[in-house]
Formats: sequence, structure tokens, C-alpha cells
Amino acid sequence: MPENNRTKRVAILIESHFEDSEFQIPYKALKDAGAEVSVLGSRMNEKYTGKNMKVSVEADATTTDARAADFDAVVIPGGAAPDRMRTNMKTVRFVQDAVRQGKLVAAVCHGPQVLIEGDLLRGKRATGFRAIRKDMQNAGAQYENKAVVSDANLVTSRRPSDLPVFTTTILHRLGLSIKGLELPSEESMTAEWWQLAEGWGGQGKAEIVDCINTAIRGERYALTAFEKYEEKATDAEIKSFFGEVVAAKAGHVQALESRLASLGGELDFQAAGSGAWATLKSWLQGSDDTGLLRRAMGDLQTGVVDAFNLTNQFTDPVTAALFDQIEIELATHEQRAADLYHARLGAGGTAEPAAPTTGAAVSA
Repeated sequence: MPENNRTKRVAILIESHFEDSEFQIPYKALKDAGAEVSVLGSRMNEKYTGKNMKVSVEADATTTDARAADFDAVVIPGGAAPDRMRTNMKTVRFVQDAVRQGKLVAAVCHGPQVLIEGDLLRGKRATGFRAIRKDMQNAGAQYENKAVVSDANLVTSRRPSDLPVFTTTILHRLGLSIKGLELPSEESMTAEWWQLAEGWGGQGKAEIVDCINTAIRGERYALTAFEKYEEKATDAEIKSFFGEVVAAKAGHVQALESRLASLGGELDFQAAGSGAWATLKSWLQGSDDTGLLRRAMGDLQTGVVDAFNLTNQFTDPVTAALFDQIEIELATHEQRAADLYHARLGAGGTAEPAAPTTGAAVSA
């Protein structure tokens, strides 16, 4: 059989606590494209379960008895699994052999930890989950904050939201196609990537819409709270800062509602409960500027964490990018609030006990 027409063979590495979607989406897409997919673990007759408990799979073989020469590509999902894979010298050697033999090696999220262990990133352009960015750089990689980075036979991605682009890149590189499905260019900025991800086992439209609505409710509540902080503040600089946050949050609400509309989702806004507003109103009556700043820091800190958590749940790159921007703006405002707070304490201000926050800017 001619080389170009033969069935492509792909190995997906597995260990417990892998990121469910980072296994499921490439696995389903490759199977749909007619590839022969083998799941390789460290032990046979063991069921490996994803960290979110959504996917369980048994290995077809192990990295001990499998040979890199028998495959066209190797895929390394992320999650906590790569930290275990890198301690298995047979798995590391399997990946090293694949790279040396020019096989396509694709790693997502924490997957590049295996590449680090095999000293396979030196001088390479690559990406990965932001928590291992410094590790990758220390291993000699030129880190790029992009959905997909290709360098020779290495393909890397950052997180679940990159999966439709990551998987499409693998299919293109292997010359694979799926009947009845037009695969966009991995460089496309207009493709409905979430639809590809949904078809391969990722988030459905209803889940994405629900997350966005949750974020809109949180941001609207926080917007109103910061408007009240602005009204209450007496220090001109603090009042101006709260006004900046109000403007930013209004922008967040507008951007989230625009994304919701583009997905054809319905706005499901629920006003804050009367009890929550009563608590906030009561607390505001006895608060000075320093107390307002302390509460604002708590609100902003909660928003940063929630935006980060939500971003890493999406298998939709467009929505994830929107939450990235929200997280960056919230983190900037958090630092500004902290600077103002400490400056007022240094000038003789009195710290108030921490008050309950207004609620998350977004809820994970």
C-alpha cells in the first residue's frame, strides 16, 4: 500500500489524573479521521481515570512493549498525568525515540513536562500551560503564548481551550480528514472552534452559555457594588480608582453579552438577592476609605481567581480569550487597590476588619 494511503497510527500516552478533555478530544477526532489509535500507559489491565472523573480508559499497551517506530505520531495530554509520566524512564525514552525518528509529537497543557524530562525542548519554539512556562524556558525552550506552536515535528498547546486548534493541527500534519467536516486552517480567527470541540466531546453550547451567564450575573453585581464604593469614597484618588473599575466592569458586561449573543444564547440575568444588598448597604454605612479599599481588594481577588478557573474549563478558544482579558484587567486593578491601601496605611490610615465580599466577579 502506498505510504500516503496507509492508516495512520497514533499513540496517546496515559496516566491517572489526566485532563479529561485533553485526552477525549484528540482521541475522538483521530478515530473519526480513521487513524488507528493506541493508548499507552505504564501498566496493562489498569483503568486510568481523568482528574475530572469524566473519562476512564484502559491502556492498549505500555510504553515498555510499544515501539516509537511503529507510530506516526505521539500525543501527550496534560493534567497531573505528565508529572507521573516523566518519572517513568520507559515513557520518556519512548518519546525521545519518537522525536529522534521524526515522528510528530504533540503535547498540550502540562504535557511538555515529558519533553522537559527528555531534554527535547532545547532550542525549540514551544508553548504549554502558563504554570510551567519558566520550567520550559529553563529547559531551553523559546516560550510563546499562543494556542498552537509548531517547530519541526513538535506541536504544543497551552490548555483545554486550545484543543480544537491543537487537534486540527495534528490532523493536518498527518494528512487526515473527516468525512463531511471541513477543517479550518489552524490560523483561522473566524472559525467556530467551539463546534469542532463539541463534536469531539468538549463543552457543548449550553455549557458555554451557562458559564457566560454566570459571569454576567457576577460582573453586574460587582459593577453596582463598585458604583456604591465610588459614591461612598471621600478621597479623590480612591474615588477616581473606583470609577476606573466601574468603567472596566461595564466593559466586561458588554463584552460578555456580545459573546453570548454571537453564540445565539439567551441572557439569563438574575438580580442579587435582597439579603445580599441589605448586608452590603449596612456595611457601607460604617466604612471609611481604607475599609472600602480592603473590601475592594477582596472583590477583585475573588474575580481574578474565578476568571482563571473558568478560563481553564473552556474548550472554546474565543470565550477563553475573553476571560483572559477580564482576568488581566482584574489583576491590574487588584494591585492598584493594594498600592492605594498600603499607601493610606502608611499615611496613618486604620485598617478595618475584612468584610464579606460582594460576591465573585465570575463564579467557577
